[in-house]
Amino acid sequence: MGEAGDAARSVVAQFRRDGFVAPESAERAEFDVWDRMTAGRVLLLAVQILLELREEDGRNDLGRPVPGLDGEEAGLMIRTLLRDATAAPEASRAELITLDRLLGLLLSVIAEESLSEEEVDALLEAAEESRLAVGPWDVSDDRRPPSGELVDFGGLLVPTEPGLKIELMSSRRDGSLVGVTLIRGRTAIQLQAFRALGDTSWASVREDLARTMRGRGGSAEERVGPAGTELQAVVRIQGPPGKDRQTTRVLGHDGPGWILRGFVTGVGAEPDSTEEWPYDTFQGTVVRMSAEDHGTDPLIRLRQPESGV
Repeated sequence: MGEAGDAARSVVAQFRRDGFVAPESAERAEFDVWDRMTAGRVLLLAVQILLELREEDGRNDLGRPVPGLDGEEAGLMIRTLLRDATAAPEASRAELITLDRLLGLLLSVIAEESLSEEEVDALLEAAEESRLAVGPWDVSDDRRPPSGELVDFGGLLVPTEPGLKIELMSSRRDGSLVGVTLIRGRTAIQLQAFRALGDTSWASVREDLARTMRGRGGSAEERVGPAGTELQAVVRIQGPPGKDRQTTRVLGHDGPGWILRGFVTGVGAEPDSTEEWPYDTFQGTVVRMSAEDHGTDPLIRLRQPESGV
């Protein structure tokens, strides 16, 4: 078991012993951090694994009580943990998924399943491992699993499939290639990679983006999606009244020295969309930061693929 799993085990033990989350456990869990593996994320994944296994076994947990929530709120929280995308926005707005509620739910299911300490350790280890092999990836990461066809744009290697439309984005300043948009049906995702200069992270970029969107008359709300913390936003665009706003989801990921950002638009960006393709594309993308990308310019430059687009 890794560091995050060990910390999760300590948090569970403290909560089981005392019946509340002690300050040191809250600090250890880092429940507000979603851009890397933490004890809080291990606990969340452990609950999801248990609930999904029970659902596959024909057992319905939607009526299970959760301390501090009424029946409707508890059902909404559990639906969100079962990856019901229609429930997630409301659960996020109401801040239903908290560390103490998650631990209470986890321990109630553990007791009902009569899991031993060894089985709980195995659950936490499985939860930790389930997210260690998920991208986006750095090109040097040897944990990257074998994947399907990737189109090599230099700074980005992007998953592709038959029928995809691919468009390249150029810099207005010097004409260099700085982004790629993949379109499937009525959904598109635009990918760009940046060097992480100074203390820049997806969290700080996300905060700046949300502030800019709101300042321009749009809206932006943080939520936890399949790729971690994302923005569900409505942005102002050029167009006549009634057609001057666009719904988008903004995905992000911190890599070793870089940040990958994905703008999802179209049907797959709608709040109730459960389309998986944009997330599969984002998490299957590989970032290659070359020596030429070092300097003061944060953009990681791309190139035309040898086979053409």
